[in-house]
Amino acid sequence: MAQDTTVLQTVSRAVAVLRCFEGGAVDLSLAELAARMKLNKVTVLRLARTLAKEGLLIHDSRTGLYRLSFGCIGLARKLLDRDGLFECAQPFMEEARSRTRETVCLIVREELDRVTTHSLPSMQPVRFVLEVGDRRPVHLGAAGQCLLSALPDDQLDVILRRIDERPAAERETAGGRTVSGAEVRERIDRVRRQGWAIGRQEWSSEAAGAAAPVVSPDGSVNGAISIVMPISRATDAYMEQCAAAAREAAEKTSAELRRQHQ
Repeated sequence: MAQDTTVLQTVSRAVAVLRCFEGGAVDLSLAELAARMKLNKVTVLRLARTLAKEGLLIHDSRTGLYRLSFGCIGLARKLLDRDGLFECAQPFMEEARSRTRETVCLIVREELDRVTTHSLPSMQPVRFVLEVGDRRPVHLGAAGQCLLSALPDDQLDVILRRIDERPAAERETAGGRTVSGAEVRERIDRVRRQGWAIGRQEWSSEAAGAAAPVVSPDGSVNGAISIVMPISRATDAYMEQCAAAAREAAEKTSAELRRQHQ
């Protein structure tokens, strides 16, 4: 396979080193890092020392282990609420959680992916939680269709073509069904008519969700409020109740955004 000459291998490797730490969940020795990276220790040592110098890794001289530095937080602390969306949405998301007792998430789009920026976990003993930073293909799940729903048709056509160009494995739901761009368009049209979407076993065989779009003052959709639950509770009647709660939270957030924009 031809190497992509527009990509710097060293930078890609440095990012791969950071991802080895699973978001800060683990501390790793140089040998463990090298094993995960499938590179020799000398190369990984140079990468780790550089990242430590830049304040993104910490090397514990006592244990010899590396871990992510809190300096990583500094890179992204403003990103999660860059446009004040969560500040507007939070009280209404909390209302939705109280009403449904399920996990309530704020999800945004980045190109062909949907990313969870905020999550209010369900307090129930059996629950499904999306972690902050969770990234999924935008065509899988109710929130993704909501995020695409306000795009002009010419822009939507481009995205749907790009979805169809993805390998079949990347267009497959957790239930083993392959999703096409035409099917995504049908679901987007439904969101445009009714203002909400539901999905089951698309990005996880154990989860279902209901979502509604947050509309900014210029008419674009800059986020979706999603209510996520275990598939065991996802009856038709219950999903409609959660969809109504998501839509109410999204509409209140949209109204607050318009009020602040005036």
